[in-house]
Amino acid sequence: MVTSIELQVISRILTTESDAEINELTSFDPSYYSVFREQIDFILDHKQKYGDVPDVFTFQSKFPDVQLVKVKEPITYLRREIKKNKQHILLIETFNKLKDLGSVDVSDAWKFLSLQCDKAFTLDDSQPLDLVKDAKQRSDQVVEYSKQARIPTGFPEIDKLMYGGFSTVEELVLLLARTNTGKSWVCTKFMEAAQSSGFPVLYYSPEMQASYLGTRFDTWRGHFQNSQLHQGKYTEQYEEYIERLQKENVSAYVIEDKDMADGEVSVPAIANLVKKYGIKEVIIDGLSYMVDSKGKRMDTDYMKYKNLCLDLFRMSKQYSCAVIISMQANRETKECKDDKGDPFPNLYNIEGSDHPARICTQAFALRQVFDKHVLDVRLEKSRNANNQKPVLSYAWDVNTGNMQYLPGGDDDTISKVIAPVSVSGVTKHDTASDADMLDDDDEFDDVEF
Repeated sequence: MVTSIELQVISRILTTESDAEINELTSFDPSYYSVFREQIDFILDHKQKYGDVPDVFTFQSKFPDVQLVKVKEPITYLRREIKKNKQHILLIETFNKLKDLGSVDVSDAWKFLSLQCDKAFTLDDSQPLDLVKDAKQRSDQVVEYSKQARIPTGFPEIDKLMYGGFSTVEELVLLLARTNTGKSWVCTKFMEAAQSSGFPVLYYSPEMQASYLGTRFDTWRGHFQNSQLHQGKYTEQYEEYIERLQKENVSAYVIEDKDMADGEVSVPAIANLVKKYGIKEVIIDGLSYMVDSKGKRMDTDYMKYKNLCLDLFRMSKQYSCAVIISMQANRETKECKDDKGDPFPNLYNIEGSDHPARICTQAFALRQVFDKHVLDVRLEKSRNANNQKPVLSYAWDVNTGNMQYLPGGDDDTISKVIAPVSVSGVTKHDTASDADMLDDDDEFDDVEF
């Protein structure tokens, strides 16, 4: 109900202890109210006569049937919504008046309509920043933005490219790779790094059960052998780690489609969770699975991805959280080769739509060189950096979560990170420093990406 804002504003006026809030909310004259017009007249008259608004007891003695409500919304919300309420009142007034005027003199009807439109335009709450007159304000704002903590990615070299990590001012990051490259593993690394640095995370996992995704979190955090965790084969060290983990204060949430009441995940649903849990990093591991709340199920991925990315970017700015989206690269990637002759996706290879690339603030392409156990990460786009499309290479043992930067493709470093260990005739990969965490009696099982 539109007029519910009237009761919210009145309740806030009568219960707030802030003189600034009272003065701002009582600056709206009675024409902004319809259902509670008599009540706001009483409040404003009392303020004019006695210099202050009535207390709750005085108000309810006069209006015993009005039940005040507890209002937690910010003052900016109340100000915007009471203006919308005025627009609603003007709209009803216009329709009713035009019915009479239109049957008498059409010129009078158009004149009245023009006047009503002018009144409605004055209620526009838009406040563009004037770069000239607001120069001090905007320059100070940049300084404040620069002081906000950035969210580490878990890859120090990537953090350096991004001035310390993901921004919480406004950030929409695109992660692009072909299937089975390791996008979900990298996204889980982002989640683990953020949580361990004190930033609550929300991870949308449409394909993998949350518990299984949790084993990847544990492999990154403690370098436990993921093939064993995936089978529920736990060591004593792992059990102790789980006990310690439960005592940490910062959370990392994983949501699946089945967790939603209607079995579908949309941006408004994500935004509600961000607000509820104070999330600072949102990871969307599969944009194609989300539902566009504007068109429910769009006929084309082109418009669906545009709407989703625009809404996610707005959410990032509204709630001061970084948003990371992983997307599939299309089949044309195989024709997109680098100077070494190996396929490497770029922004032209996004499956379904190029809108995510247009909207995002940063974009990274991933590729794995499986025979060398190397993950390559290339910066495809950056709004705030002189991007020369650097390629960062890492030696990676996916089963133990051991990863090390390769400044120049150092084969010796790769051999140290990916150290073969023979167990029961089967070759597996481990790192000597973490060997005590692994169960050497079990064979190595392939780990999915």
